[in-house]
Amino acid sequence: MRNKAEVLMHPVRMKILQALMHTKEEGISTLEMISIIKDVPQATLYRHIQILADENIIKIVKERKVRSVTEKFYAVNEGAAKLSKEDWTQLTIKQKLNYVSYYQLALLSQYQNYLDSLDEEERLADLATFSLIDFKLTKDQFKNFENELNDLINKYYNMADSSNETETKTIAINIIPKP
Repeated sequence: MRNKAEVLMHPVRMKILQALMHTKEEGISTLEMISIIKDVPQATLYRHIQILADENIIKIVKERKVRSVTEKFYAVNEGAAKLSKEDWTQLTIKQKLNYVSYYQLALLSQYQNYLDSLDEEERLADLATFSLIDFKLTKDQFKNFENELNDLINKYYNMADSSNETETKTIAINIIPKP
């Protein structure tokens, strides 16, 4: 078994997880991933999908026979793509910085893809928002804030459905406990 943080930190595997996080339980096939993740060679993509599957971070949700080949559809194993508190505390400072750097790069890449998908009129009406706020809270107030934020995120994440009326929105939150 590999170090979970190192498995998740790899840029190609982060792209795979990003692609899968937009599909929920129906999953996507490796061929669909190839069309989504265009900047990674097919053999490399297959190798990293296998690593994620071997580490139980992604799972096969269905298989479909196409001629003589079985096409596999993958989805994220809920919770498995996250680092636990224990996983996080075992990382070195350098590993933590690398993890946060890869996370930020993945977010930047996703934002770039979003901007590239907009036409000129949509660019003028861009709805992306960014905030940076310093809260002055007691430990108890901060714990309550974290719990309420978690509850709110889970509420909206769990109400999502796969109808054509919904659109994917990416919400990224960074909490740095001390300045």
